[in-house]
Amino acid sequence: MAVAFLAACSSSTTGNGAGASASGSVKSASGSGQPAVCKTANDLKASLQDLKNVNVKENGTSAVSAQLTKVKQELQTLRTDAHGQYATQVDALSTALSGLSTSLSAAGSHLNSTTVTALASSIASVAAAGTNLVTTVSNTC
Repeated sequence: MAVAFLAACSSSTTGNGAGASASGSVKSASGSGQPAVCKTANDLKASLQDLKNVNVKENGTSAVSAQLTKVKQELQTLRTDAHGQYATQVDALSTALSGLSTSLSAAGSHLNSTTVTALASSIASVAAAGTNLVTTVSNTC
């Protein structure tokens, strides 16, 4: 059974740091001139792309689990760097990640077409919520 985890959730942002800046409550990354949350959002964007590109057939559910852990860690860093900003988007991604954890557990227990479909759907939900968060943060960088 071939499963492709492709989602039309890519976003391109064009920010050179010279435009709008984030609220003064967000700390600046040392030497970059941009808030730390901007770098964290870029890291999160890359991890979300890696999650969407996981091939369960070739790499198993452990590859999804590894990317899930990475995305969760980066979300926590972003939450810390944002100091309460973007709470709505952060919460939406957190909820989507919980759903993915549930789908991953089900797939790990009984890998079949139903659990793989649920896993793919959960990954798409994480990608959508993550893209929304990254776009929102990027608009302030």
